Amino acid sequence: MIRTIVKFSLFLLLIAFAPLLIDEKGYILIAMGDLTYELTVVSALIFLTIATFIFIFLYWGFRLGFKFSSKTWRKMAFSSKAKAKQQFQKGLSAYLLGDYKQAEELMAKCAETAELANSAWLIAADASHKQGLSANTENYLKFISEHPKAQENFSYETLLAATRLNLADKQFTKAREILDKNHTLIGHDARLLGVDIELCLQEQRFEKAIELLKQVKKDKSVNNDEVTNWELKANIGYFSELNQKQSIEAVAKYYKGLSRKERQSEGIILAYAHCLSAYGLSDRLDDLVLPLIKKGASPTFIKALSKLNIEQPGHLVANIQKILLKQPDNTLWLSALANLSVSAKDYDKAQKAFITLLKIEQHPDDMQSYAQLLELKGEHQQANRVYQEILNQKVLNQE
Repeated sequence: MIRTIVKFSLFLLLIAFAPLLIDEKGYILIAMGDLTYELTVVSALIFLTIATFIFIFLYWGFRLGFKFSSKTWRKMAFSSKAKAKQQFQKGLSAYLLGDYKQAEELMAKCAETAELANSAWLIAADASHKQGLSANTENYLKFISEHPKAQENFSYETLLAATRLNLADKQFTKAREILDKNHTLIGHDARLLGVDIELCLQEQRFEKAIELLKQVKKDKSVNNDEVTNWELKANIGYFSELNQKQSIEAVAKYYKGLSRKERQSEGIILAYAHCLSAYGLSDRLDDLVLPLIKKGASPTFIKALSKLNIEQPGHLVANIQKILLKQPDNTLWLSALANLSVSAKDYDKAQKAFITLLKIEQHPDDMQSYAQLLELKGEHQQANRVYQEILNQKVLNQE
């Protein structure tokens, strides 16, 4: 712009001095109808120069005025959004720093006008949940499912987070409502199917949970331990229902009717083993569990097996001891041996296994089981020492 003005000024100066160089004033004649204006070249150039500067002054004045008024208008129009954005950022920082009270307050204030309304309400809901304020959590989740602002940007992630919060807050009816209302978002996604499975387990809809598990297991990204845990709970519940309605033989018939792949599933095997041990049918466990132990069971399976109350685990114990001869420091199998020996009331063998185990690793669950064993043996003073050690560990972990 400045370069153009300079060039234009030089051009005008050239025209102005040209008549002087040839010693002639030069005239400009302007005729408009009956009116005629006569100006010298110099006076015309002076007039044009003044007019140009007036135009430039008015142009810049108008531009600055428009810019100022535009900024003012935007500031007035978007001040609420700017404030909401600032509150959202402060609320998020407070949440990350663990100041859940302030995070809840700020997110609740900005949610109505914030661009990320769902995120604001979700953070407010989780912050209130962490404070134990169930009523507040329920209120924020209600906004997500009903408020028009939230529905505009309702997404898969919102559904997942809101349902998990309802589950954590034991609002199972609300969780079911929000899942059913947005069932089209679920599709075959493993994470949402997993939430639906957890909800079915809480609702004791075990058969439905088993159906959903068949879909989840197709997704290779799902954690196997989590699937085994769901499968265990769902099948224990279903076997129990089947036994109550019919008989334990109906459970056996159902298990035999499963596909070969299903009968090799750790979760189903553990559920059936739990059912058999609960009804004193430990003699049937060998054919069920031993093939998996010999093949190489997962840590989840070993842990769950050790918790089964099997009155006659003779063959299981013998096979575990063979494994420990090759892997004497395997804490999972040591724990299984100790706990199964307690079930068989072989307290001396159990105590030896616990002592060896706790020298390698002092896990709270194993220490708790060892303390209970000492009580069964009448060694109450020693049991109290173990309980005290468990408490000391909890205090150290909290610090």
